[in-house]
Amino acid sequence: MVELLVAMVVGLIIIGGAFSLHTKARDTQMTNEMQMDMVADARFALEMISYDLRHAGMWGGTNRANLIECKSTDPACTPTSSNDTPPTPGLATNDCAAGWYYDLTNPVFAFDNSVVNPYSGSCIPASEGQVDKTDILLVRYADSNLPMALRANQVYIRSNNINGRVFVGATPPVLSAYDTSAVTNNHELRAYAYYVSDHTDAPGDGIPSLRRVALVNGPTLQNQTLISGVEDFQVRFGVMPAGATGIVRYVDPDEVSDWSEVYSARVWLLMRSDEKQIGMDTTKSFSIAGAPAATYGGQDDYRYFLVSTVVNLRNTR
Repeated sequence: MVELLVAMVVGLIIIGGAFSLHTKARDTQMTNEMQMDMVADARFALEMISYDLRHAGMWGGTNRANLIECKSTDPACTPTSSNDTPPTPGLATNDCAAGWYYDLTNPVFAFDNSVVNPYSGSCIPASEGQVDKTDILLVRYADSNLPMALRANQVYIRSNNINGRVFVGATPPVLSAYDTSAVTNNHELRAYAYYVSDHTDAPGDGIPSLRRVALVNGPTLQNQTLISGVEDFQVRFGVMPAGATGIVRYVDPDEVSDWSEVYSARVWLLMRSDEKQIGMDTTKSFSIAGAPAATYGGQDDYRYFLVSTVVNLRNTR
């Protein structure tokens, strides 16, 4: 009996050790998987933002906005002989500002983190929970992928390398030059505003997210959730003044005096795990967008990591 009891105790100790080892291995695996998910989300977000920035300022057949008619800064347009529909300031619902959705003046623009949300009364209302002291990035361009068919209530640019027009709907305008040329095409107009929200699924859930306002069919401006776990979003711009042969410096959005001198953008995303890492010291220090290093995380807190990329603005020259 004694030998049986001793064997049972030894067996329990071995089983307990194996179970503890299994639990720790499972927790480590779950932590690693969570880290890998954060990395994948960060790559997805950076690729999406980089794609938009690389295409910013391309209006189909040209990157010269002054060749495109019917933009918001032009006098009101009248239909051409094809009876197309020119855009108007009040046509798009939930517009960020009057005519914002077809304003081609600055294909890339940003509001610095020191600026209070300029769209709190329109396309980024208080219910969106835009996080204070994070940047808002605006990007506009014409999609290089040609539509298979024109759709009603969609905003397009019809253009070639000589001229172009903004229009809405399935009836394209007639351009004054080379309208029937093979180099003349219709392109969907893209207009985005990237920002950080303090929630993902519902206000108060405590999971920050990267979001954007997007011009969609309607036309309307739609708020879209891209990825969860984005704590901070910052952008700086590489400036090359007239006469310079390269980027002279990187500056915050509020330090850009002439957006035509901006030739590149550097983007930072501070990622945060959705769940706390109990029992782990997650303390990390990061310097974001030239600011002094700040400490994040800590014992029984969330895990953080920082990703960054530099994007050349190909079409703003």
